[in-house]
Amino acid sequence: MVIQQQETARKEAFGYVCHACSRCCRHKIIQVNPYEVARLAKRVGKTSAQFRADCTEDGAGVILRRTEDTDTCIFLGPQGCTVHPDRPLVCRLYPLGRRVAPDGSETWLHVVPHPQTAGEYSKKGTIGDYVTAQGALPFMRAADDYAQWVRDAGEYLGEAEDTETTDPADLIDMDAAIAAYCAASGTPEPSDIEERRKLHMTILYSHLDKQPGGNDDQA
Repeated sequence: MVIQQQETARKEAFGYVCHACSRCCRHKIIQVNPYEVARLAKRVGKTSAQFRADCTEDGAGVILRRTEDTDTCIFLGPQGCTVHPDRPLVCRLYPLGRRVAPDGSETWLHVVPHPQTAGEYSKKGTIGDYVTAQGALPFMRAADDYAQWVRDAGEYLGEAEDTETTDPADLIDMDAAIAAYCAASGTPEPSDIEERRKLHMTILYSHLDKQPGGNDDQA
């Protein structure tokens, strides 16, 4: 039923062509998850920990930093986005927004464009076509998996009498968590980013005494 609902939601007529005016890179809160942090960190040649400290607000690894003078994403350069191949999901979906209910059903929102946007809107194609063309599907899977883990972790902490003292920062840092896990288990680290995402979810759920459900057959 969830997959059918998603397919139906993505059939909505929609088309958008970006003309790189970069107005969508200003005055925006750009959220990131551990998967996106790991990709961006590798793109700019930093560890995930360094990236969180240097490139996210308060070093929390949740929101990308913006310049103090112009409130612009720090990765916007003179020629546009400097990390475009690994840009976060919210950037890939723009000018759309996606809300996902706990059961996995989707609602698509249309972001009000900047009054001077150079983007070209149309009804050519569908939301599904646009999402695929933007390479957003792996990012959607990651976002859904992490959101589900947060819900499951909340339930687990509410029910557990004793909880581990593992630093949450060590858990949400994909690279650090995988490095520690592989060193302890004597297994090689996977190099493929999607395999690393799956392993990270396995590691996260191991702290909840559960197996990850995953949604690789959905988004």
